[in-house]
Amino acid sequence: MKKFMISSMMCLMALTSNAQVMTSATVDKVYNTVSQATDAAFVYNADRDADGNIATMVVYQEKTLRKGNFTLTPIYRYQYTYATDGMLISRTKYVWHKQQWQCAGRHNYSLDADFYTATYSRWNKKKADFDEPVGKITYTLQPDESVVSVACYSRQYNKADMQLEWQAPIESYTMNMDYYLTQK
Repeated sequence: MKKFMISSMMCLMALTSNAQVMTSATVDKVYNTVSQATDAAFVYNADRDADGNIATMVVYQEKTLRKGNFTLTPIYRYQYTYATDGMLISRTKYVWHKQQWQCAGRHNYSLDADFYTATYSRWNKKKADFDEPVGKITYTLQPDESVVSVACYSRQYNKADMQLEWQAPIESYTMNMDYYLTQK
């Protein structure tokens, strides 16, 4: 749940600073910001689909060896799916474990009328499928897609209903939120 909340807050900050839903352009902006950082301990590599959108991004951890050499160890892989208009539909996260990629979870994004919704589902290894979402954030949007309010929901048990955790109106932000988009 903690990771969902952090990811959701990053999504919230992206939405409030850009006044838009998550799109291929948003993913590109985040990738460009993190991949151009010179003092980071992480290295990023992205593969693009036929439309030029980031389809897969791999995050490597840079480890310094003796004599100034270094090695790159993969730690995360993200797969992105977009709608035909470029809106981000899902982001699936994989972790590098025992020399192979293992699915960890997926964020799904949807836009319905005046609501933009982000949900998070964990990967169930036994079922080889995603469980029901354990968290959900809804953003109430104005016609210009600026955020009016945010509501966060969570599920304690697989079959339980989502429970409202908090709800808040959004005021205008003037600070640069890119810093928060690049944090792990």
